[in-house]
Amino acid sequence: MQWANIVPMRLHVVLDEDLIREIDSYVGKRGRSKFIREAVEAKVEEDMRRLAALERLRGSMPDFAPYMTPEWIREEDRRESEAFDREVEGHRRKPLR
Repeated sequence: MQWANIVPMRLHVVLDEDLIREIDSYVGKRGRSKFIREAVEAKVEEDMRRLAALERLRGSMPDFAPYMTPEWIREEDRRESEAFDREVEGHRRKPLR
């Protein structure tokens, strides 16, 4: 995806405090925006490549399920991601109080 000639915009994003601490330990507080921007760009590009590849395959495979639309795939990715997050959260070390 080409990002040249794009005017930057501010965006309010809510992130888990633990995640922010992880980002800060990796890139520092002054590197948050760049790190998050690059992570989002990489995710969007990855998803677009995956969807384009699936679109090229649609109809070429005899057992390709017709319900596997890009929307269905995005929803399945979201569900799997939420399930993974719940799994990780169950193993995350709780702060001592």
